Amino acid sequence: MTHASLADQAVDDRSDSASGYTLSPREVDQVALVVERLRSRVSEVDRPETVTAAQLLHGHLPEGLLRALEHFRRYGNPDGGLTIRNLPLPADLPPTPQAVNSVAVECTTSAALLLLLMSRMGDPISYAEEKHGALIHDICPVPGEEDQQQNTGAVYFKLHTENAFHVSRPDFLGLLCLRPDHDQRAASITSSISRAVRLLDPVDDAVLRQPRFRTRLAPSFCRGQVSRPYLDPAPVLAGSPAHPLLTVDFDDTAPCDPQAEAALDALHTALQAVRREAVLLSGDLVIIDNSTTVHGRSEFTPRYDGADRWLQRMFVVRSLRNALDLLDPAGGYRCRALAVP
Repeated sequence: MTHASLADQAVDDRSDSASGYTLSPREVDQVALVVERLRSRVSEVDRPETVTAAQLLHGHLPEGLLRALEHFRRYGNPDGGLTIRNLPLPADLPPTPQAVNSVAVECTTSAALLLLLMSRMGDPISYAEEKHGALIHDICPVPGEEDQQQNTGAVYFKLHTENAFHVSRPDFLGLLCLRPDHDQRAASITSSISRAVRLLDPVDDAVLRQPRFRTRLAPSFCRGQVSRPYLDPAPVLAGSPAHPLLTVDFDDTAPCDPQAEAALDALHTALQAVRREAVLLSGDLVIIDNSTTVHGRSEFTPRYDGADRWLQRMFVVRSLRNALDLLDPAGGYRCRALAVP
């Protein structure tokens, strides 16, 4: 069986497809028990012992769920995302946060879910500049930031690789929905190079594989700074023709010459042609393969009434071993601030 056929293969009878898994009522109860076991052992999110406890306990999650996670971790899928539905969340959620750097501090039910499921995908990682290095971020609209191209905005969020500029960017990111927006218009958008690459002209494909594109740091890494520096030119496409890899941000990646600009436009057109949209509901977790898939969000209208859209986000890498030189010794999983001009 080839890698491609493995990626297309359904992983369980309860899987909606290779890109989705819905928990049964019995599995919901099983997950809730594991969540409570974790919460009984730890209280704060940003402690190494919390990460270790989650890694020791995730093996008690339902077998079908573990199979879906493990299959996606190993082989991915053509859509570049896995959505887990019906995760147990409390009915009495607090109001949606409205602060720029809001993060999960206590190991709430939602934080425990992210820790358990995402630690099955790899090692948690965080970045000193991103919400002060916290592991779990609140993703919600912030008053005055509606037009920003970042997670605090409400305008159309352009397709991007998460932290495309970072040498230790996440391999996977998890977005857990605690609360959808009022009108259920805020769709999470994903687009996989595995599907888009077949739409590219061979000439454009070849150009995209050359170091003719510069990416600047994300706004969230440069708060309070006058400018955002661009890094040295690099390719946006890598990997084999059968299993391509993608690193691009359509707000922050700039071509170095006219031919590169044409190729980048062609890439954007191809990714838009195969994009998938889904409005996440409470208890939905989408895990995105950051090496093959860009993501974004459609426009929505926040009301700032305590019931706005609220996601929580967590990053993981396949192994922290490749990031050891960048880690803060005191943080365990936190990358030090980048040394940029």
